[in-house]
Amino acid sequence: MLIKNKKKINRFVNYWRGDESLTFSFWVVYFIGLSVLSAPLIYMDMQGEAFIDSLSTGMVLLFLIATVIFYSAAVYVYVGLYRSASKYILLVKKKGKSAIWGYLVYVWMFLSIIRLIREFI
Repeated sequence: MLIKNKKKINRFVNYWRGDESLTFSFWVVYFIGLSVLSAPLIYMDMQGEAFIDSLSTGMVLLFLIATVIFYSAAVYVYVGLYRSASKYILLVKKKGKSAIWGYLVYVWMFLSIIRLIREFI
């Protein structure tokens, strides 16, 4: 049991360091993970201000907690994805191949972060 928990912890640490593959980092952690975490926020946004004004104090608190969790997770995801793309670029360049996927991830991240900041403000 301890070994299994250690593997899970190592997976989180490996992701943070950028040691996971760029494919896993982008599609699983970034795309699927952040999509799942953003679902409650998207739902609330789609309902409009009248719905949000009608919520109880407990539901508003739950919404605020979900928002904090999402943005905290987003920082973790973006740092790991950036590091993974950086390592991918170095690895592929050493092999003399094109590193276009790493650079495209940089561009995607930049545009995505701009969108997140715009939504937050």
